[in-house]
Amino acid sequence: MSTGGASVVIEASASELEGKLVSGGGAAARLHKVPERILGKTLKSKIVSVKETVAAINPERCVNCGTCREICPAQAIKENQRAICHVCPTCTEMPGISVGKMKSLPTETSCTTECPLGISPQGYLGLTKAGKYEEAYELIWGKNPLLSVCARVCHHPCELGCKRGILVDEPIKIREIKRYLSEKVNYTPKKYARLWEEKIAIIGAGPAGLTAGHYLAQAGYDVTIFEANEEAGGMLVRAIPEFRLDREAVRAEIAKLVKAGLHIKLNQRLNKYGAEELGNEYDAVIVAAGSPNSRELFIEGWRNAGVMTAMNFMEHVNNKQKLRRHLGQLFKFDGGKAVIIGGGSVAMDVARTAVRVGASKVTVVSLESGDALPAHPWEKAEAIEEGVEIIEGYCPIEFETDLYPTLKAVKFSKVTEFTKDASGKINFVSDEHDTIEIAADWVVEAIGQGHDEFWDTVREEGVFFAGDITSGKCSVVDAMASGRHTAFAVDAALRGRALRDPAAEQADRLVAAPVEEKLFPYNFRKIMRPETPMAPAFERIKNFVGVEGVFTDEEAFRESDCCLGCGYEVVDIEECLGCGLCARLCPMGNVITMVVKPQKESVQ
Repeated sequence: MSTGGASVVIEASASELEGKLVSGGGAAARLHKVPERILGKTLKSKIVSVKETVAAINPERCVNCGTCREICPAQAIKENQRAICHVCPTCTEMPGISVGKMKSLPTETSCTTECPLGISPQGYLGLTKAGKYEEAYELIWGKNPLLSVCARVCHHPCELGCKRGILVDEPIKIREIKRYLSEKVNYTPKKYARLWEEKIAIIGAGPAGLTAGHYLAQAGYDVTIFEANEEAGGMLVRAIPEFRLDREAVRAEIAKLVKAGLHIKLNQRLNKYGAEELGNEYDAVIVAAGSPNSRELFIEGWRNAGVMTAMNFMEHVNNKQKLRRHLGQLFKFDGGKAVIIGGGSVAMDVARTAVRVGASKVTVVSLESGDALPAHPWEKAEAIEEGVEIIEGYCPIEFETDLYPTLKAVKFSKVTEFTKDASGKINFVSDEHDTIEIAADWVVEAIGQGHDEFWDTVREEGVFFAGDITSGKCSVVDAMASGRHTAFAVDAALRGRALRDPAAEQADRLVAAPVEEKLFPYNFRKIMRPETPMAPAFERIKNFVGVEGVFTDEEAFRESDCCLGCGYEVVDIEECLGCGLCARLCPMGNVITMVVKPQKESVQ
C-alpha cells in the first residue's frame, strides 16, 4: 500500500476489485457493466479505494471540457452552470434581465448544449488559453472528424448559447478558435481499434457518411464507405465555393480518417439494389447519399438557355467547366446580369460566386423577407459587401424572352402572405397584379435540394439512413450530427445496447451552481476583442481565395481569455466510485484530485 497526500491507493486485480465493487452495491455495483477496454488498465494497476476516497474537481481550474463526465462509469459527474448577474441595465452593452431570468438562464442554455455534435466549446477554449493545443484539437476531433471543415463553414449554433453574447457584448468567436487550432496543430490520429467482427457499409462519403464512419470505427467496427464520385467529400467539394471552403482542407481531413483506418471506395455509384446487395456482405448498411438533386421552377420559360440550378452552376464552377443549362443548350457566358432565385445559404454562396466569375450585376430575389430570410445574417452582410443586391418578398412567375431560347428578364409577383410551419413547409400568397421585372442574361435557381426518390422504397432490415436524406436540415454540422445519431442506432442494433450519448444527456444534466459561484460581467466588459481576419471586399471578389483569415497566437489567446467560464464539472460523492479515471484522463492535468471521502455526521 502506498499513500500520497490525502489519497489511499491499493493494489488490486480487475477481477478482485470488480467483485468488491459489485458486492458493495449502490453506485459501485454499476461498474461491472463498464467494458474492460475502458477500465482495464486502471483496474489492473493502481486504483483509489472506493471506500475511502472520491474525486474532487477544482472549479477554478476546470475548463468544462466534459472529458471526466463522459468517461465516468458511475455517471457521477455533472455540469454546473454559474449564474451571471445582469440585473442593472447599464452594467454591460446588452439589456438587463430580471432576477428570475438570472436564476433560470444557467440551466436553459449554454455553448455546451447548443453544439449538435455535443462538443464542449468552453473546453477547447480553456485548453487553448492554457497552451494545450493538441489536447484541444483531440477534444474536438473525437466527435468531429471534419474539424478544419467546420472551422470554415459551420454556422456555429454554439455561439447562440454563449452567455457572454447574451449578457455582455458579443459571443466568443468559437469558430475562429477552431480554425486557429486547425492551423496550429499538425494532428496525427491514432488507429481505430477493431473490437467486433461485424462489418458496416456506408453509401456516401459526405459529412454524414464520414461522421457515421468515424463514430462506428471508434466503437470498434470495420467500416467501408462507398462514394459515387471520384473524390470523397460530397457537397463539401461539389457545392460549397472554394472561397468559403478550401479543397485542400477537406482532403486533409479525409486523409486523416483513411490513415486512422476508415476504408473509402470511390466511383461506386449505388442505388437501392446495390444497397440490398451490400446487405448480403455487410452486417449493416447506412445510406448517407445526401440530396444531390436541385429543385427546379417549372414556370413559363423554364427551358430558356442560361436558366440553371444551383448544383449545376456550382459543379461547373468548382470543376472549371463551361456554364450550361443542359446538354445541347450551351449559352455564351460573357459576364452579363445574373439573377439568383432563393434566400438561403446556398443562394448567398451562388450570388458571391457569380460575382467572382464576372457577372456585371448580381441580384438575389427571395420569397421570404425580414427575419424569415433563411440565410444567416453574416452571409447576407458579406454578399452585400461584395456588391450583391438583395430583393425580399417576391415570387418568380416567368422567365421572359424576346426570341427563344435567349433569356431577357425574370418576372416576379409581390408576396402578400407568408407562413412556414414547424416541418418547414411554406405557404404563401402573391399578388400577380403587383409585379416587377429584372433584366437577366442568366438565372440560378437556389430553392432547395432533393434526394433520389428510389431510396424511399428501401425497406430492407439492417439498412439505416443518415444526413440530408432524413430531414430538411441541410447544414454541414446538422448532417454530421445525423451521421452521429445513426452510428449510435447501428451499434444499438448490432450489440443490443445503448451507447451513452453525452450530448443527449447534457441538456438534462445542467445544474445551477451555488450562489457563491455567481459571475459579475461588469468585470469583463472592457477586454479588447480581436476582429475576425477578413480580406477586404474589393480584393476578395477578384478570386476564389479564402475570405476569412486565421487568428495569430496572441489573438487566439486574447479571444479564448474572454470566455466567462460559465460552466464547470462537479462530482456527486455519493455516486463516485473512487476509480480515479477522471483524474488520469483530465486533459488539463491539474484539476481533479482524489481525496478522503467526507464522513456524514451521525445524529445522536
